[in-house]
Amino acid sequence: MLKIGFADYYLDNWHANNYPQFLRDVIAQNGLDARITHAYGICDAPGGLTTQEWCRQREIAPAGSMRQLVDSVDAILVIAADNSAWHEPVCRLPLESGKPVFVDKTFAPDLAAAKRMFALAHAHGTPVFSSSAQRYCQSILDYQAAHPERPKFVSTVGPHTLESYAVHQLEPIVALMGPGIRRLKAFAVGSAVTQLILDYGDGRLASFMQSPQPYAEFNFMVSDGETGQRLLSDDRNFYHNLARVILDFLFTGKPPVPERETLEIVAVIETALTARRHPDEWFDVKG
Repeated sequence: MLKIGFADYYLDNWHANNYPQFLRDVIAQNGLDARITHAYGICDAPGGLTTQEWCRQREIAPAGSMRQLVDSVDAILVIAADNSAWHEPVCRLPLESGKPVFVDKTFAPDLAAAKRMFALAHAHGTPVFSSSAQRYCQSILDYQAAHPERPKFVSTVGPHTLESYAVHQLEPIVALMGPGIRRLKAFAVGSAVTQLILDYGDGRLASFMQSPQPYAEFNFMVSDGETGQRLLSDDRNFYHNLARVILDFLFTGKPPVPERETLEIVAVIETALTARRHPDEWFDVKG
């Protein structure tokens, strides 16, 4: 049996609260020999459940330390979805373990940290992969299956902030168009709205608009330069689609998302944060 562990800064958050059931649904549907056995949080959620209570409610054993968690399981999910600044310290022992490690969005707060994390994983032979669930929207998967060629243009709209939610728009862009974004420009549209143009340097472009309130639903448009198509993201299937991909990775140790794409997404976010302070200027995306 594949024993799976959850690691987090604190466990009582939306992703950690819901991902165990997504995984259990897929395990049951496919008759997989896997179980979530242990969990560990560095601290308790402010105003939320303690690690002990979180584990009791989900019938998961609380590990006494990160070392105990790593030693007790065969594969690890590092969550801390809204605390990416903590991903590097939370990931340290898992990435040294040699066991498959899934790191929830956003992989790292900046490109330097992302490179250090991958370097640590490589040094210990640890398979690692990270993704937003939006990459696995069924409409995106269906489009990719029907269109092996890369589109010329992708447009995305979504909610919240660059630091925590931009990944949900950038994952579909990079999944559909591939890596290779050379530069980007931000436009001065308001203190709470981010509008970007991403330039691949070969005639292909992507647009990105993020607005915190009113709540902007995710919306993806894709074009081959002649026709366009809307790719729906509101079917919610992406959570179980991602759970299937995670489980396949935990069993095989083969990352489904190339490291280069994860690094590029982190680099784009980092560059966009700078570009917002200097609108209407092009900024090269770091490699």
